[in-house]
Amino acid sequence: MSGSPKYSTVAVSAARRQEEAQRRARQEAERRRREAERAAERQRLAAARAEARRRRMVELAESRRAEDEKRLTGVRMERVQAAEQKLTQLDELINALEASGGPRAAAERLQEETDRLRKRLRHGTDASVDEEIERLRGRTVHLRSSAEDRSGRGDPRQALKALALRLAGLGPRAAVDDPEGHRSCTSLMDQLRTALEEGHTARFEALRGTIEHRLVQHAAALEEAAAVRRKEAAQEAERAARQEAASRRAAEEVRLRHESLAEATDRLGTIADAVRDAIRDAVDFAEAALAEELRSSLSAVTGALSTERADDALAAVAGLEEILPRAEATLDELLLAYERRTHLARALQNAMSGAGFTFTGGADEDRGLLLRFARSNGALYSTTIASTPGGAPVLAYHVDGEADVPAARDGSEVACDSTEDLLDQVHQAMADDGFVPGELRWEGKPPGGRGRGLPGARKERRR
Repeated sequence: MSGSPKYSTVAVSAARRQEEAQRRARQEAERRRREAERAAERQRLAAARAEARRRRMVELAESRRAEDEKRLTGVRMERVQAAEQKLTQLDELINALEASGGPRAAAERLQEETDRLRKRLRHGTDASVDEEIERLRGRTVHLRSSAEDRSGRGDPRQALKALALRLAGLGPRAAVDDPEGHRSCTSLMDQLRTALEEGHTARFEALRGTIEHRLVQHAAALEEAAAVRRKEAAQEAERAARQEAASRRAAEEVRLRHESLAEATDRLGTIADAVRDAIRDAVDFAEAALAEELRSSLSAVTGALSTERADDALAAVAGLEEILPRAEATLDELLLAYERRTHLARALQNAMSGAGFTFTGGADEDRGLLLRFARSNGALYSTTIASTPGGAPVLAYHVDGEADVPAARDGSEVACDSTEDLLDQVHQAMADDGFVPGELRWEGKPPGGRGRGLPGARKERRR
């Protein structure tokens, strides 16, 4: 290739600028439409998620109400069963009262009140009768003690029966909750029964006092054990409540994470195809930085979703939603520049053909187009169509084989008058297509003008 490259910055006619402005306005309107569609789809998906969330909350509330009702029913049943057991023990105490010679009318009233409490429990009208049972128990014990004081001590067999009833009235858990006390009382009762059968009156009275004292201790131990059980039950219930609360919090955190992941997935779904299209377009336009930015942002979203990092996924998809409109605007501008270069290439090809050139081929070249032409005299013209940083089109010619284009490079001024005249003629013909190339420049061009020009060339360019 001989001679230095020759450049010409191309101005665009007002009509073509207007066409490009209209094209740019249509692109902007299309971007707004797409973004509005995406926003509407995001709103639709958000509404669907909100409705699904509302349904889940309703179902969860109903499930919790059912669980609470089941738990409360269980608690009520336990209380009823405990109260039934206490009433059975109260029946035994009332029977013991009658056996010890207590007032019959008082025993009947106590039994009536006991039966009334039992009926309330069985009909489910009142599961909280503990205080009334304790009140009846206290009255029964007091009446029995009074009866024993009046007549029990004069009848050893009645006293033995009353003591046996007292021991039995402590309930089936007595041997479990206070095994030592239960064994002691049982042993003393056997000794008391033997003393009565053998007629050892003095020993009987001594053992009777001992067993009464031991029964009081045994009853106190059983009450203490019952208090410990109640405390442990309360602590267990509290632990269970804490565990349930922790489980619910953990489940809520999982649910919220899944909802966030679903939101990020939905939002990615509204833009994923557009992002992939933008990446392909950026590659086609040789915008490597833009393509990499889009790829990296898309990968950040998909990576966070695959590892279920909900917060990272939402942040990444928000960033991608912000990048995409800017990327699409950039790509639209690149498309406009490409279309302008394509139109310019067509105009140049037509003008060169009109000037006697033969088109020998072309190719995309980074952000430009390369066109090759040949003259009948054998000269070869390679023309690159590119753009300035400001977006203005530029024609760059490499000429080989023209007589006025020297091959040597000695830094001296080089006049390429006939070649310049020929390209000026080509440039003038391009005006009909809306492109007006400026002065042709090259390294070593003499300052201040031309050596020789085509007739009327300067006049046409001033017009």
